[in-house]
Amino acid sequence: MHVFDDDDRDRIHDAEVDVVDLEWVAGDGGHAGLVRLDVRRRAGASRFLAAVLVAGEEPVVVLDHELPPVTGRFELRAPGVWTELCCETPLDHWTVGLEAFGLALPATTVVTPDSLGDRTPLGLDLDLDTVEAPVATGGGFEIAVRVHGEVLLGDRAIELDGTGIRRRRWDGTRPTSDRLGSPPPFVGELSVAWPPEDGPPTVERRAWFVGSRPGWCRPTDDQSWV
Repeated sequence: MHVFDDDDRDRIHDAEVDVVDLEWVAGDGGHAGLVRLDVRRRAGASRFLAAVLVAGEEPVVVLDHELPPVTGRFELRAPGVWTELCCETPLDHWTVGLEAFGLALPATTVVTPDSLGDRTPLGLDLDLDTVEAPVATGGGFEIAVRVHGEVLLGDRAIELDGTGIRRRRWDGTRPTSDRLGSPPPFVGELSVAWPPEDGPPTVERRAWFVGSRPGWCRPTDDQSWV
């Protein structure tokens, strides 16, 4: 049994914070996305973020800071959003389902739960298959995965076969990736605001790139995404 095998079960961890995070980029570079469920016991709430970025289009984002606390499995049901992140086999196979209404917003917008945009249906039916051994991080682990399934965006159904990273953390920080010096092809970008009581950064700015370990990479100080 791997050291993280018992931590990757289909249940909320005993820690004060349990964050499950998935990001992906399609193999053809046509779109990218993210799903994050952040359970904050002390705050008595769950933070939820889902985003899909089709190259050349405005990102479609679902963001809520005050969803009901998750106490058992990673499943949320609230007005306008249902999601389930399900462990089929620890460290090997997870599935992600989502039915929600998101907002299409300019990429330059810092998205908050009060942002205004074009209301857009967003759905996910994804399988995550591990392709590499988990790697320990400061407060958890991350795993490279193959992501395949279907993304529903407005009236479009987009078949997905791409690369991704699944992360799990218990130290209260949100997952981040290293800075890029010379980024590979660019897909899209997103900026999201988080409650100050969660700790810094209160604004999380990231971008998605095509590659074997895609997305959410911090820019260098003088780097522009476009």
